[in-house]
Amino acid sequence: MRIANGNSNSFIKKYTLQIGKVEVYESYMLAQLNEGITLNIDSVGEIILIAKKHFPEKPFVYITIRKNSYAVDPMLYLKVFEIENLKAIAIVSDKFIDNHNVKIEKHFFNKPMSIFKTKDEAITWSKSHL
Repeated sequence: MRIANGNSNSFIKKYTLQIGKVEVYESYMLAQLNEGITLNIDSVGEIILIAKKHFPEKPFVYITIRKNSYAVDPMLYLKVFEIENLKAIAIVSDKFIDNHNVKIEKHFFNKPMSIFKTKDEAITWSKSHL
């Protein structure tokens, strides 16, 4: 895991993981995962550690940019449930298949989850869930 310090107002840190990149901001995490990975209970562990480090008690939202194609095992949400202060998940994608996938994923996650065409829309939505 490589860490870079940020210098913008709400930007805190950037992590480069084997599965992709994660940026931490004051009230949300922004992830862009690598092409071809499988996001499952095992691979989500590093992201959960980052969340627990930066948001030990503070509410936050996880935003994922699904630019690359990768598989999501819905069972990973069992692990995500351990993060009580995770208030919502936003997915940014303009791919039709992701609209379908999010409908399925919502059945496994009991908090707000929505899909957006732009990162700015997702960030605006995230603020309403904090």
